[in-house]
Amino acid sequence: MRCQVIVGMLIFLVAATAVGAENLMTNPSAEESADNGMPKGWGRYVGAGGVRVAATTDEKHSGESAACLELDKWYTPKDTQDAPENHSVSGAIVLAENDGYRVNGALSCIPGARYAFSFWYKGTIPVAKVTVSGWPSEKADRDQRITVPVSVKPLRPGDQWQQCAGSFRVPEGIERFVVLILASGHEAKGFRLGTLYVDDAQIVAKEFPNGELRGVWWGFVKAQEAEAGRREIDDSLDKLKAAGINSLFVSTASLYLAALDRPELQELQPQAGWDAYGEIMRAAKQRNMQVHAWFSPWIYKSTSRAVELRDHPEWAAVNSASVPDTKGLCFIRPEVRQFELDLLARLVDRYPDLAGIHIEEPGFNWGADYCYCEHCQTLCRQWLGIDIRKDPEAVRPTLHNLAAFMCSDFFARLQEMVLAKRPGMWLSANGSGGRNPDWHIGRDWTTWARRGYLDFYVPQLYTKSVDVFGQRGLETKSCLGECGLVTGMAVSWSSIYPERQDPQAIKAEIAAARKLGAQGFIVFHRDHLYDEHLTAIREAVEAGDLAPQRK
Repeated sequence: MRCQVIVGMLIFLVAATAVGAENLMTNPSAEESADNGMPKGWGRYVGAGGVRVAATTDEKHSGESAACLELDKWYTPKDTQDAPENHSVSGAIVLAENDGYRVNGALSCIPGARYAFSFWYKGTIPVAKVTVSGWPSEKADRDQRITVPVSVKPLRPGDQWQQCAGSFRVPEGIERFVVLILASGHEAKGFRLGTLYVDDAQIVAKEFPNGELRGVWWGFVKAQEAEAGRREIDDSLDKLKAAGINSLFVSTASLYLAALDRPELQELQPQAGWDAYGEIMRAAKQRNMQVHAWFSPWIYKSTSRAVELRDHPEWAAVNSASVPDTKGLCFIRPEVRQFELDLLARLVDRYPDLAGIHIEEPGFNWGADYCYCEHCQTLCRQWLGIDIRKDPEAVRPTLHNLAAFMCSDFFARLQEMVLAKRPGMWLSANGSGGRNPDWHIGRDWTTWARRGYLDFYVPQLYTKSVDVFGQRGLETKSCLGECGLVTGMAVSWSSIYPERQDPQAIKAEIAAARKLGAQGFIVFHRDHLYDEHLTAIREAVEAGDLAPQRK
C-alpha cells in the first residue's frame, strides 16, 4: 500500500463514548457477520501475501465476538528465492465495508471537519499502525485516493487488550474516508505472520451546533444561592441563545473544583454546594448549546480562587530576586503538571456532557522573570550543569526553553487524557495572535497546533481595527498547520476598559473571521456585553447562515 503517515501519539485508554456524537461504525463489536464470514460494516485491504478478515468468538473485548485480521502467507516476488529476505506481507482491517483502494463503502465526511477514533486490540503480530485514506467524492476512482495525516504511534499488540485512540482533520475537497489498521513488514526485518484482534471500534465527528462555533467567554455564575443562581443561568443563556451563541466557555477555578469534593472549602465557593457548573450543563443541553471548561493551569492562582498555593505554597514560581509569585505556579515541576492533569480528568469524569477543555493563556505571565525555585535550580544543575542564580541574564534562554518544553509536555499529556476519556471532546487554547512572539514564556501554541495537540486555537485579536483583526488572523492561520482557527474578539479589554467596542465593529469582525475560513468566533466576555452587542452578534450570525457552513 502506497501511503504516507504523519505520526503523533498512541494512547492506551479506558472505554469511552463521545459527547453527543454518533458512532459511524454500524457494527462496532463485530457482532453481526456477513455471508462471507467478515463482520458487517468492516472491510479488508490486501497489499501482499495471505490476508484474511473474519468475525471470531475466540477473542473479544466485549460482547460475543471481535474482528480478526490473520496474516497467514508471505508474498515472494516472482523469480526470487523463497527465503526470508524476500518475504513480505501487507494487510489491514478497514473500519468500513471498503477494500482500502476504491471509494466503494467509504464513510461520508465533511471536508475540513475533525474526526476521532478509538478501538481495542490485541494479537500476535509484532506491530501495526493506523492510516486514513480519503477520496474527493463517492464517484472517485482509485487513483484519486489520498493519505490523510493522523496522530497515532505504531501499535504494539500483545496478549492483553489495549485501546488506541487518535484524531485527524479531513482535508478540504475530501468527501469520503476510511480508517485502516494496517499490518505490514518483511520477515528479514523481524516481522512475523500472526493475528490481530480488534473490537469496540468507534469513529465520531467532532461537531459544533449549527456547524460553526459561536462562543462567548463567561466568568461564572455570580449568585451564591441555588434558586437565584439557576435564574441567573437561565436568563443569561436565553439572551445568548437568542443572539445566536451556541457555545459557552465557562471559567473553571480550581478552588471550585476542589470544593465539589471538599465541604470545608464550600464557604469560599458556595456555588459548589449546589454544583453551579452542573446546572450550567443542564441549562445548556436544553438549549443545544455546548459547554467548554475555560481553565488556566499556570496563572490566576491566588488563594481566593485557586487551591494550588493554598495547599502547596512551595509550588509558587520564583523570580531571580527569590520572590515567590502569589498568583503563578512553577510549571517545571512534574507534580504541578500532574496535579492540573488530575484536576481536569476529574472534571471530565464528573460532567459527561462537557464538550471541551479550553486552556487559558498558557505559560508564565508576560514579562515574568521565572523560574528560579529550588526545583528549577536543582534540575538545571543536574541536567545542564549550570547555576541559574549566578547570572540570570545569561541563563534566561535556558529557562525560556524549559518553559516551552514543559508546557508542551503538559499539552501532549492533556491530549492523551482527553482522547482516553472522551475522544469526541474538543481541546483548545487561547493566547496571542500573529507570529507567535511568546513561546519563551511557555506559550508555544504553534508547536501544539502543528503536533496535533489542539483541535483549534483562539488568538485574542482584540482591536478596534477590522483590517488589523483580519491581518493578524491571517498571520495566525499561517502558523497553525492542520489545527483549526477560531477567532477571539472582545467587547472590552484591558487597554480600553471600561470603554466598549463599537457593536458594528464586532459584527464586521465576525464577517472577517468567516472570510478567513475560521471555524467560528468567541467573544470576550459575557459580563461586558451590552444588548446592542448581542443584537450585532445575532445580525452577523444570521448573515452567515446564508453562506456555506463549516465544522
